[in-house]
Amino acid sequence: MTLPHRTAREALDRIPAGALVVSAPGMGAPGSLLAELTAVAPGRGWTLVSGLLMDYPFLPLVEEGTLGYRTWHVMAPVRDLVADGRAGFVPARASRLAALLERWQVDAALVRVTPPDERGRCSLGPSVSYGMAAVASARIVIAEVDPTLPRTHGDSSVHVSCFDSLVETASAVPEYRSAKPNPTSTAIAERVLDLLPAEPTLQIGIGAIPETLVRSLPSRDLGSVRFVGMATDEMVDLFETGLLRRNAVVPRPAILSPDMMGTARLLAFSHDNPSVGMYPSAVSHDPAYLAGAYDRFVSVNTAIEIDLEGNVNSETVNGKQISGAGGSLDYVDTASRSRGGLRVIALPASSADARVTRIVPKVATVTVPRTMVDVVVTEHGVARLDGLTTLERTEALVALAHPDHRDALRAAAEETPAGATA
Repeated sequence: MTLPHRTAREALDRIPAGALVVSAPGMGAPGSLLAELTAVAPGRGWTLVSGLLMDYPFLPLVEEGTLGYRTWHVMAPVRDLVADGRAGFVPARASRLAALLERWQVDAALVRVTPPDERGRCSLGPSVSYGMAAVASARIVIAEVDPTLPRTHGDSSVHVSCFDSLVETASAVPEYRSAKPNPTSTAIAERVLDLLPAEPTLQIGIGAIPETLVRSLPSRDLGSVRFVGMATDEMVDLFETGLLRRNAVVPRPAILSPDMMGTARLLAFSHDNPSVGMYPSAVSHDPAYLAGAYDRFVSVNTAIEIDLEGNVNSETVNGKQISGAGGSLDYVDTASRSRGGLRVIALPASSADARVTRIVPKVATVTVPRTMVDVVVTEHGVARLDGLTTLERTEALVALAHPDHRDALRAAAEETPAGATA
């Protein structure tokens, strides 16, 4: 068949006026197509939707109102736009995204893929979470072809005939640099390590605490470890040392991931490696499937703050949306169902200067409800909340707070007893 190669502008010109356009996220973001939007989108009445991006070249159009933008994961560059209403935030669990895209009747999808192989199949490489659903549901699909992208195992490939246009990339794959360990993240990671069962399946996010935890795993004799969720550079080291089993391959790989967040090292590691399985959110965020497939599933999520009843806020600060729910609740749900599962919330007790407490009387936004938290960890200790009364939870959580804030938290708890209604 004749492959429909076009320039980025020619491909985007085929999208009709008033269209809803979805972009693949993270390391799978089609950088050349997103950059070309700045020239093509004015006057078209388009709305772009996406999850987490590491580059936002189209934001000037959103700021001036010539391009609509909606997201379910608010990163720093778009926080002010969401706060003042120029961009929209969609509260959504990762497991719901495929259904949302289908219901929205997406007009066009923009993805980054490998060149087609001898069978005509292109791989979405490091990012398939909602990208596969976008390809399946969109009326027009434009593929940015990147020969440096890894060809990954799992459910990450589509036939080239699915695409309306193929565009040669002019942009490098976006990279994520892991956070450096610090004394607080190290102390918290050590406490989480003490909680882990033998032979666990771990779900971690990104940031100093989860990344420090992964680096620290070799210090414990846990046996072999599996990962579900975000794949990071630190996991490459564990594979090379044997902590991740080389014979754990698809469909139950050592790493089952919807999206990678790392560097070229992670991309090279995942290329044609059956120990890394890239699966859409219909699998990688499905609590029923994951809990049945993996015993001892441990979800380790960070938070912005947690209140004295155990409700977790991972999304807002002073009423401003700074993140999204992502897959956190899906994975907490998985741990709830998994035999021997554990649900851990790990966060610093306060801001770095200790002026702001991260354990608060009440959270404004509930990302994970109090009924779905087993253990809370700060640098000051560990609180097992599951099975405690509301008053016992308050006492346990106050003990995890920074010492400078404990008296104020006790006073606040006495004014509004845990479990009381306003």
